[in-house]
Amino acid sequence: MSAMTHLRIALRLAWRDLRGGVAGLWIVVLGVALGTAMMAAVGSLSGGVLDGMRATAREAVGGDLSLRLFHAPATPEQRAILDTMGRVGETAELRPVASTVSGDAHALVELKAVEESYPLVGTAAVSGAASLAEALAHRDGRWGAAVSADLLDALALGVGDRLRLGAAEVAIRAVLEHEPDRTFRAFSLGPRVVIDRRALNATGLAEPGMPVYWYYRLLLPETARSDAVLRDLERRFPDAGWRIVDAAHGIPGVDRTVHLARALFLLGSLSILLIGGVGVSRALSAHLARRLPVLATLKALGGPPRLLFTAFLIQTLAVVGVALLIGLGTGALLAAMAVNALPLDWMPETGGAVDPAALLLAGAVGLLAALLCAVPPLARAAGTSPAAIWRGVVDDRTRSVGWRTRGAVALLGLGLAGLLAAWTGMPLAVAGFLLVAGLVAAGFALLGRGLAGMARRLARGRRPVVRLAVANLGRPGAPTVPVAVALGIGLTLLVAVGVVGRSATGHVAATLPAQTPSVVVLNIHPPDGKRLSEHLYALPGVERVETAPFLHARISRLNGVAITEADAPRSVGWAVRGDRGLSWRARPAPTDRIVAGSWWPESYTGPPLASLDAQVARRLGLSVGDRLTLALASGPVTATVANLRRIDWTRLDLDFPVLLSPFPEPPPHSLVAAVWSPPEAVPAVEAAVVQAIPQAPTIRVAEVLETLGSTVQTVRGLLDGLSAVALGAAAVVLLGAIASSARRRLQEMAILHALGVGRRSMVQAVVLEFVLLGAAVAAVAVPLGWVGGAAVVAGLAEGAPLPGGAVPLAAFLGTIAAMAAVGAVLVAWLPRRNVMQRLRGDALSA
Repeated sequence: MSAMTHLRIALRLAWRDLRGGVAGLWIVVLGVALGTAMMAAVGSLSGGVLDGMRATAREAVGGDLSLRLFHAPATPEQRAILDTMGRVGETAELRPVASTVSGDAHALVELKAVEESYPLVGTAAVSGAASLAEALAHRDGRWGAAVSADLLDALALGVGDRLRLGAAEVAIRAVLEHEPDRTFRAFSLGPRVVIDRRALNATGLAEPGMPVYWYYRLLLPETARSDAVLRDLERRFPDAGWRIVDAAHGIPGVDRTVHLARALFLLGSLSILLIGGVGVSRALSAHLARRLPVLATLKALGGPPRLLFTAFLIQTLAVVGVALLIGLGTGALLAAMAVNALPLDWMPETGGAVDPAALLLAGAVGLLAALLCAVPPLARAAGTSPAAIWRGVVDDRTRSVGWRTRGAVALLGLGLAGLLAAWTGMPLAVAGFLLVAGLVAAGFALLGRGLAGMARRLARGRRPVVRLAVANLGRPGAPTVPVAVALGIGLTLLVAVGVVGRSATGHVAATLPAQTPSVVVLNIHPPDGKRLSEHLYALPGVERVETAPFLHARISRLNGVAITEADAPRSVGWAVRGDRGLSWRARPAPTDRIVAGSWWPESYTGPPLASLDAQVARRLGLSVGDRLTLALASGPVTATVANLRRIDWTRLDLDFPVLLSPFPEPPPHSLVAAVWSPPEAVPAVEAAVVQAIPQAPTIRVAEVLETLGSTVQTVRGLLDGLSAVALGAAAVVLLGAIASSARRRLQEMAILHALGVGRRSMVQAVVLEFVLLGAAVAAVAVPLGWVGGAAVVAGLAEGAPLPGGAVPLAAFLGTIAAMAAVGAVLVAWLPRRNVMQRLRGDALSA
């Protein structure tokens, strides 16, 4: 038979069978559509977000390239080279204290000093003046300023009033409405103030060593390539310490965060799809079991197994196609709703929320996952002999698939993994997730088989109700295994997310406030550090004051190899991507945990030594004795790694990834101080800082923790929703299993009714059956989820509190209650049909 003839006959058989009804395949539609919808929504929304960021990247970056230095501006030589490469705009950003002229009111502000060319890309909007340039101009003997509205509220000022910044007074001439280069700045420590670059010199706030960010934005000629310009800059100034952002590659931090969130939620959506796949396999098995007499007849008439397999595969693809259309349409709608609900005004109108490429990828993943679960039952049905079907000895537990089917399943699995790896850009994460998911699914499948086998052995010699309930778990065709797999995965995910969520919120709400300082003081001149500490210690309630030298530097070389040429993994990109804060101290802090090497002597004065975060050092391939070069504003410094420390960054302590041995002559720097005190003493601490060092800004850590807590709650809500959908997918599998066994249960109830068994006993038997299954699965899934969640918590936040028994106990009891309710509803629904009529019908049909 030719291929076309084979396909034509298969299509005809599939169509004729579909006309006979596909009521039992609704579970296939639900299982595939649910996971595909989640994946399409996540992929489409994240794709729209990424497109929006890339479309506005030049505006957000401030040009084609952004180069950042800390502590000191570019040298005349560096600026001259930059001017030859394109149009350059210099911007200085710092966080000083602004006050009224009388000094009665103070506020920490985020100050930006700009040149006349600002902004190179986009438009800065102000109200109260014709333009930003007019508002900042020098007239009437005073420089102007544009401020955000919250500063006017904080200091009770208005347009036309004067504002003190350091040693200068500026006139407030406009209110800031929009700064194009702050589109993706999600966190701000204070109100915004913009002044002219020349006015900064008059304030005295940008002295050498003070924490000032110097930005140099470049607009390149159309013929210039940004990567070639960057290579030229690295060659000319290898130790300059630039923190470089190329608009062609998106916005660092934001771009990575979106990619990471997309990968996390795509893998979560895949878990929902795989849970639905269990229902797909079960539904197809039940559907094919009802078609076995037709299969036997077709085989007896000469129909080859390959033709029958093709016919039922076409039928399955038709149903899956409908499910994919529903899922993709729902996913696109969810993404559009999310865009309308989220503040994503910068997304391009032409792209919107619906990303066709993401929808195609979601459809492809859904199709591969559905086929992965559908091929084995199709192959089993097509390979069953007519004699076995007519003798009624068909049992899925004893039927295995051939090597061709195993090969097809392996190829589908590899295709699914490869597609997800390409989509997320994280092949190791995808491989790890699929490995863990496969092991968990296999474990729950073994649990289901073990329960069924145990039930068959324990069903003898017990009370009738108990015997019937236990026997139902082990009978041929019982949904014990698929329900155990789907419910087990969903429940494990729910408990793990619950443990992580409660631990994170508890850590932010209870542990961190007890560990972190209450106030952090910035921009302290070194000579003022001791005086400030004495002043603060004299206040009632102040428990501890720590000061540390502080400056920014960039890791420019590892063992003499330029960092741009080193193979630094993405997981430590935050440490090597740009300048980072560092400090130095003579002796280790009480919280320092040295895991390799030793600390330098307290009176050490030799060549520079370094103490590194052990995790960062390991991922950079550094160990004790290796060398790293730091680009400081005063020049490069090469230090030898003396020891490695284990740092718990979730403590928000006064710590640094790089600590150096004390300098004989320290470079220009400032001090940072941390103050531990009860909340009621914070106003007195802030007043004392203002009195001692008026220009030293203070930060209330409680406000930072409040923002962090809000973010944690948002993420927790999203993950809770994802795990709830996964449990919903498990519920769909359970309902499908119930629907596929409705005929058998009607027969059983008819026989029991004829034998005089009352309705109460039937209810008890069915409810007990579901309770036993739910309790057995929960007894494994709940501890597994708790252990998985605890492992995640331990990896993210050492010492973070783990929730008590509330989460696992609620999950266990909730599962039992839900399964009991399902059993009761099932029994309440079935007797509404005439069971005796059903029994007579079955007898006549036999």
